[in-house]
Amino acid sequence: MTYTNFLNGVASFGVPMVNGVWTNGNAWFAQPGSGTIGSDGNTATSANTPCATVSNALSLAAAGNNDCIYLIGSSDTASQTSDYYGSTLTWNKDFTHLVGINAGPRNSQRSRISTLSTANGANLAPLFSLTANDCHFENIEFFAAAPGSNPTQALGCMLISGERNVFKNCQISGVGTASMDAAGQYSLKVTGQENYFEDCQIGLDTITRSSATYEMYMSGGAVRNLFRRCRIVTSAGANTMTFLTVPTNGIDRWNMFEDCIFINVPAGGVAGATPLTQGFSITGGGSPDGCILLKDCKFVGMAASESSASSRLYYYANGTGKMVDTAF
Repeated sequence: MTYTNFLNGVASFGVPMVNGVWTNGNAWFAQPGSGTIGSDGNTATSANTPCATVSNALSLAAAGNNDCIYLIGSSDTASQTSDYYGSTLTWNKDFTHLVGINAGPRNSQRSRISTLSTANGANLAPLFSLTANDCHFENIEFFAAAPGSNPTQALGCMLISGERNVFKNCQISGVGTASMDAAGQYSLKVTGQENYFEDCQIGLDTITRSSATYEMYMSGGAVRNLFRRCRIVTSAGANTMTFLTVPTNGIDRWNMFEDCIFINVPAGGVAGATPLTQGFSITGGGSPDGCILLKDCKFVGMAASESSASSRLYYYANGTGKMVDTAF
């Protein structure tokens, strides 16, 4: 049996690791970028014979088997370490995991999934669609940049309709270029349930959002999704932008942000900038009619949690730890 080699001197007899735990599935390796050894004609069964694309590795993986795909970073230059797509990459196999092999930075991980520059934006709504359940993603950057045509139709970076998926140390960024700035654009949209995000960045602060109206969007009765130690960032060019928008019937029971920081830093810095009128736009009155919970969170660049007409579906922990629904 051959060895599978990992970082830090760890090796196994072909057994993959996810979140530091051995799994019972197969290990598949992908290495995009010119000058690398990655080729979709390779077996993809070792780091020495990687395929070139995550989509090819996903086609080799078996659903429900805890297979793990390793996306090998190979350059600090984004164009040399990105797996580019001209149409939506749909992750549709349960218990199939994706882990980036890179230095593990907190931003712009060099194991990267992005938009093909010659694509038609109409085929990228969104860049990445997660329909599967019980999948683990770690050390990956998802970056929606402008396609060659119809950039405003390349709607969103990531849509999650699956459940019980886990994201650790990932960056999820939409509106990667100014030509994509349009109403309805987003970095992350969640319609599924019980997904978990830890130490992730959601959003982007290098492209001013003047027409886009939210960084995150929850709809379809999203329930019990938990964000822990995440950064939700934006660079608003208009005070109508929000960190999170929830339409009528958008959420059920609760969704929670714990120890997260919400940052709006427009071009030129915070000084003199107009803050968001409201960080959150939550419409109540439907059924289901869930709430957003914020525990130990911090905010930069917003005038209020919600405008004066609060939905009363927004709760935060006060000094005693009690959850209250008064806008601050």
